[in-house]
Amino acid sequence: MRWFSHRSVAALATGLLLGALGYQLWVPDWPARLTSPQWSTALFDRQGQLLDLHIAEDQQWRLPYQAVELPTRYQTALLAFEDQYFFQHPGINPLSVARALWGNLVAGKVKSGASTITMQVSRLLYGNQPRTLSQKLQETRLALQLEWHYDKAQILQLYANHAPYGGNIVGLTAASWWYFGREPAALSWAEAALLAVLPNSPGLIHPGRRADVLLHKRDQLLRKLAERGAIQAVDLQLALLEPLSQKPAGWPAQSPHLLQTLRSKWPQQPLFYTDLDQQLQQQMTALLARHARTLAISGVHNSALLLIDHQEMKIRAYVGNASVAAETSTAEAAAENITTHGRAVDIIQSRRSTGSILKPFLYALMLDEGLLTAESLLPDVPSKFGGYAPVNFDLQFRGAVKAGDALAQSLNVPAVRMLHQYGVGRFKQQLAAFGLSTVNKGADHYGLSLILGGAEATLFELSRSYAAMMQLAALTKTATAMPLLNLQFPALPLAENQSDSGQAVAEKAPSEAAAETLSMPISSGAAYLTMQTLLNVERPDSEGSWRDYVNSQKIAWKTGTSFGLRDAWAIGSNGRYTIGVWTGNADGSPAAILAGARSAGPVLFDAFRLLPDSPWLNKPVTALQQVEVCANDGYRVRFSCQRSTTELPAQRQLQTAHSFQQQLWLDPTGTYQLPAGCAPQIARQQQTRLILPVAMAYFYQPQHPEYQGLPPYWPGCEQMQDQSNTSQHNLRLDLLYPSSDSQIRLPLQLDGKLGHSIFRAVHRDNKALLYWHLDEQYLGQTRMPHQMAIQTTAGQHQLVITASDGSRLQRQFEVLGDPELKR
Repeated sequence: MRWFSHRSVAALATGLLLGALGYQLWVPDWPARLTSPQWSTALFDRQGQLLDLHIAEDQQWRLPYQAVELPTRYQTALLAFEDQYFFQHPGINPLSVARALWGNLVAGKVKSGASTITMQVSRLLYGNQPRTLSQKLQETRLALQLEWHYDKAQILQLYANHAPYGGNIVGLTAASWWYFGREPAALSWAEAALLAVLPNSPGLIHPGRRADVLLHKRDQLLRKLAERGAIQAVDLQLALLEPLSQKPAGWPAQSPHLLQTLRSKWPQQPLFYTDLDQQLQQQMTALLARHARTLAISGVHNSALLLIDHQEMKIRAYVGNASVAAETSTAEAAAENITTHGRAVDIIQSRRSTGSILKPFLYALMLDEGLLTAESLLPDVPSKFGGYAPVNFDLQFRGAVKAGDALAQSLNVPAVRMLHQYGVGRFKQQLAAFGLSTVNKGADHYGLSLILGGAEATLFELSRSYAAMMQLAALTKTATAMPLLNLQFPALPLAENQSDSGQAVAEKAPSEAAAETLSMPISSGAAYLTMQTLLNVERPDSEGSWRDYVNSQKIAWKTGTSFGLRDAWAIGSNGRYTIGVWTGNADGSPAAILAGARSAGPVLFDAFRLLPDSPWLNKPVTALQQVEVCANDGYRVRFSCQRSTTELPAQRQLQTAHSFQQQLWLDPTGTYQLPAGCAPQIARQQQTRLILPVAMAYFYQPQHPEYQGLPPYWPGCEQMQDQSNTSQHNLRLDLLYPSSDSQIRLPLQLDGKLGHSIFRAVHRDNKALLYWHLDEQYLGQTRMPHQMAIQTTAGQHQLVITASDGSRLQRQFEVLGDPELKR
């Protein structure tokens, strides 16, 4: 009974011991380096080339090796050098332990160890700990736990990710890029052998640290591999001829701003595989650096460039911010000077005033709705909408201009009048459909200035939207087949097979981070016609007489300049690529050179010269239709006007009944009007003429001597004019400022009283006298040009102007009280 009792106790104790051991193996206490490793962040191009790197929080250059198996050459060399029985032992090799103990006893000192790769991983995961017996037992326990919970390939991966390679270079991936400038899979036998022996003595890699010893270790391992038949004799000879590199390849710094943007968006992701092209990235970075030197002389310290392959909708180059001091080839040097002049700012993702860069979107929308054609005449006259009075960049007025020319010349007044017709609210909603997420305030916030820089957008979204419109223009389907077209484009330039954790995942659908769906609010026909119009934008002076060269590359482009000369934009497309360029100062300070055509435009065309010529779009015949219009105003055919044909998107009709055509009865010479009952003895002829309103004709006629205008009445018949006809076409007198029923605010003078406002009028007869009356009080008379300085009180007023030919104009307006006068 006593014997049975002792056996039971022994069995119980043994069971408890084994249970405790099993518990230790099954429920491990993993070190933080295993559960929460601190990774550096790396950026790769579409071919897997390293573009940029950011150091880990613990100031180590450490990159994860994520493939299931290590590269064959490296793994073969590693196992031959460190642990040839790795796949046979359970984490501890008893034979190696016995051999090491015997050798150390014979030698009388510690001559060799018995650490397996698993035990080395255990030691690396614990970090720098005192080499005590207790620590050794803890590492042994962790080694057994690793073997219990991980397979051999995973343990090798852990070793590759945590092994030291000299200085603050940790892990196979970081070492491969740092020393050799290539990924681990591309290592030669000599390079693989070097990285296999280096963790055993990482200090030998430093210059002056007995490189001969390191070379001897490498070559000894290479010969050992040859003896075992791992490498051929010729490979051995070539490997032994490879010298040790005198200088590491170092870290590239080709896209630091993109890397920073990606890190801020996905802070837990160590590796970013993008669609960038390393060669194009280098070329565009160098190009922008050259221009940065010139621009800095003129007080412009920042510029950015985005290159998109719109055929594939992939970003190929991303230069987030270039400036003179930021020119550097290493990540360390770039970090030192990146704060001056806002160099740390990723301009591509920054909101900036849009200037005129939104005009093509409005033009395309109005084309698609049949509100105009490229030939339609638009007013370009002094205009005021409430308190907003837009002016053209050159401060000139053309009276009337074709819609296509207005876009190509980037005229502000016609654009504002177009937006007034289309509606600010509608246009703002459509901009969201174009992919511009930053135009997100209410329509009242922007007003009509929305089309001239009243909104903010990013170079990223603008370039992406232009690229999407270019891709849409290349399609040949009819508009009715696809009222809304879905396009794929990158939200950020991440490769489509990348997971949120940074793991390379095969055959995975594009993640939300990799692509978004854009529903374009226009047809392919409207996109094509818009791009065709942008081919006519005048190029920078550096392009010379580009129109004279038949082989000149076709580039549809548009500029933008923000108010106060603070932002300059240029976005253009050839048959394959879309490039967006911004120049300015990150802090918003102005510079005289900051105009789209002067600063951003030259960068754009220099960038296109670095790219191969691409054939222009094929005309999408089925997406277009020919429409008949009056030749001299571009609107629907009316009366017997001379006709011409122009193009509209398929299945669209000119919706507007607007026309500048008027049918007149004239004398045989066409000099005078002959209304019914006037000079019946004179033969009459009927003509259809272009008759512009007085204000438009006033500015239009000096630039168009062929314009005939509205003839006077036959002498003696002036009083027979049909007084019921109040059409703007027939008016002989008009007021340029203020407009009908407008509200104006007079300037406040130093003495606290309201100042003068200059009223302007025009008459078809340049010799006519005008007599001005305000609230039935005579003000005076004027000759050409007709301007009158008016000073009055706040409130409603009536202005009456009478001309020497009897024509008369009456205008109501309100003078707003100045808030300063109420204090």
